[in-house]
Order: sequence, then C-alpha cells, then structure tokens
Amino acid sequence: MTLACCLALLAADQLGASPPVEDPQAVTDDAENAVGQQSSNTAPPHDDAGPVETPDLALAEPDESNSGKLKLGAAIRARIDIRPFDANDAGERRTSAHLSYDTLLLTADYDSPVLFGSAQYRFYGASFLYPESSGYDGKPWDIHFPVYAYVGAKVSETDRITIGIQPVPFDDRWWGSSWYDSLGFVFGMEEVYNTGIAYGHADDRLSIDVGYFPVAGPPGVGMSEDSARFTVNVVEADPYVPGGSRNAERDMLAGRVQYRLGEADTGQVTLSGSAWFSAIHNFDTGEDGRRRNFAFSLRGEQGPWRSKLLAARQDIDTRNAGRCDVITVGDYDSSYNIAARGTMLFGEVARTIDTGDLPFDLSVYTSYARFLKDTAGFKDTQRINLGAFWTDKAGGNIRVWSEALVGRNDPYVGAGQFLTGAGQGGDDRWKASGLVMMGYYF
Repeated sequence: MTLACCLALLAADQLGASPPVEDPQAVTDDAENAVGQQSSNTAPPHDDAGPVETPDLALAEPDESNSGKLKLGAAIRARIDIRPFDANDAGERRTSAHLSYDTLLLTADYDSPVLFGSAQYRFYGASFLYPESSGYDGKPWDIHFPVYAYVGAKVSETDRITIGIQPVPFDDRWWGSSWYDSLGFVFGMEEVYNTGIAYGHADDRLSIDVGYFPVAGPPGVGMSEDSARFTVNVVEADPYVPGGSRNAERDMLAGRVQYRLGEADTGQVTLSGSAWFSAIHNFDTGEDGRRRNFAFSLRGEQGPWRSKLLAARQDIDTRNAGRCDVITVGDYDSSYNIAARGTMLFGEVARTIDTGDLPFDLSVYTSYARFLKDTAGFKDTQRINLGAFWTDKAGGNIRVWSEALVGRNDPYVGAGQFLTGAGQGGDDRWKASGLVMMGYYF
C-alpha cells in the first residue's frame, strides 16, 4: 500500500512549528475498494464491507426473510513504513523504517426488508505516528472517532432514504483502488462522511443521489483543536499551522448522477457527474464564504481490467481574516493547509491477477494524480501510486496492502511537506516512500 506520509513533526521543524502527530494520515485507508465498487469481486474490499450496502452504491436486493440481520465485525491492523526521504531532529535527511500497530476497527451492519443501517468506529495510538514526545500517552486508544453511523429506509425496490453520518455523494465513494490517502482524500473531496439526510435511486442503468448535510461529521477524541476525525474536513487550525485558518463547513448540498453503458459480463462504462455547494463560515471574521465543487468521471470495467479518468474542480471562498488562497483542513488528529482553488486530474489502471492454485487473490493498480493550483507561485501537488492488494481465498479474513508512492509537494511523501505541501507547496522535489499494511478482519 502506499507509503509514507510526511512526518508532521519534521515538517514542522523545518517550518518553525511542531504539530502533535508525526504522520497523522498515513493511518487512513480512503479507498480499499475503489474503482470496482460495483463489481466487488474484482476490487479490494473496503473496511466496512458487510451485509448492508452504503448509500452511494446500487440498491441491494430485498431480504426475502421477514426478520432483520445484524452483523458485528472487527479488524486489527499493523503496518510497516519505509521512508527514504525522512529527516532527523536536525533536519538532516535519513532513511527510516518502522513496524507498528495501526488501528482497531469496530463495525455494525443491519439489514431488513425495510430498514438498514451501518456504523464504524476506530481507535489509533501506541505507534510512532503518535509519539509520547508529542504528548500522547502511548495507548492504542489515544485517538478515537466515528467514521460513519447511519440508518435508512427502503421506500421501494429502487429508492431509499438515509439519515446520519454518511458518505457525501460526490463522484464514487472511492476514486481509485489505493488503500492509502489519495490526493482526492487529501484535498477533502473523496470519501467524505458528513451529517445529514440523503435520497438515493438506482435502477439497471441510472443512479441518482442527493443529500443535504447541515454540518460535518462530529470530531472524536484527540489532542488537536478540531481534527480528531476520519474525514478531511474544513477545521479550526492547530497553532503549529503557518497561516492557519479557523473555519467550518455548513449547509452542504451535494448530488451525483451516474449512468452505466454495457453489461458487467462483457464490459461496461459508467459516466458520472457531481456537484457540491456549501457555506464556509470563518470564526475570526464572522463572515460566510462558499464552496463550489464539480466532478466528472469515466469508469470502465472489462474482465479483469478496471480503469478510471476523473477531473474535479474545487473553488473555496474562505473569507479568512488573513490570506484567502489557502484554507486549513484536518483529520487523524492533525491539521494542514490546502490550496483554496484548483483542479484535480486523476487516472488509474487496475487488474485482477489469476493466481491459480495459490491460496491468495491478488489485485494490482497504478495511478497518477495532480492538483493544479490557481494561485500564482503555488506549486502543484502530484502523486504516482503503485500498489497491490492480497487476501486469502479461504475467507478473506487476512488482508495485506502494499504500496509504493512517489510524490511532489505531497503532504504525505517525505519530510517537510505536511503543513504546506497541499497549499503553497513544499520543496518541489520528487520523493518516494513505501507502506505495507497487514490486517485481520473478524
């Protein structure tokens, strides 16, 4: 899986600040399922895989039984990080390697002929990502937060209503196959879970989803001002963020239309168009700006192959007291700046490998993403990702992700990039890192 993020502490050392988390978002997995989410047999399963489909997927067949089904699950993960572009306390380049605990994950899924629901909660800590030198207790529950929690009703065979902390319908829930934070996730557009109500319709070809989210998902427990959360949300900056802002996103209206051409057994193409409008409140000025996002994508599946092309536009009017060309976002108990305006370009090719009599299934993928920033002098953020997903054929309980990442001005590749890499940019040099994530899913 992909690799390494940046060391937030080391990044801060070079910028004259000291965030509490060394590499906060290297702990996330924004797209374990990704491009093949409507053909789950050809794509890596995601953490919340269970009997209940999430609101942004095609509607499930009605349960023929009269009683509901509750499924409880858990997973525990460990990780290996290899960071050739790390740095020591003096800012000198070094290569580091770490074997550490990653997360404990708890899930609950319910399904019945009429009602459904799903929830996930995570615990982090006791790893090099959250060192005691930064004030953490060294316990595996130092940081914990909900990922999602929603309930819904099937109003017909093709329509449903959902309420709670749930996915915002902005393109596919996962843009690509990567386990590690994609740039869509870094810039707060991919796999976003906020609090609200949504309506979904899905038939053989067409799916329509629209939702209203008055507030973001709630933060959990951590040391940061506002960033103990899974989703990359607009937040109140921690003191170590240079030029950080104090904002919150409200009154979000998002919608997505998808149309499928062809058949799954012979190959199909899915066209998607999405829009996202919201208010951005600034706590320092008391004024409300706005967010306007649009995305268009083309996703293809044929046999073992999967591919995707996407373009997304993000335009945020921050109404900050200081500079308005960056805005602070946060997750995993740490905050950082992103460019307020720009265009995301993303492409991926993936393939399921026939492993024959071997006891594991294998899927490989490669992707390229670039966020082109509007502000003159800002350096574009880029990422190349090479990854593979392995799981046992017996029951899918053992899951291993291995990724190599090459990034430029990427917050999560190389020391010194975290706080401003997605904003003004970092040192504008290509850097690389690697990650292996090992999990057992009960």
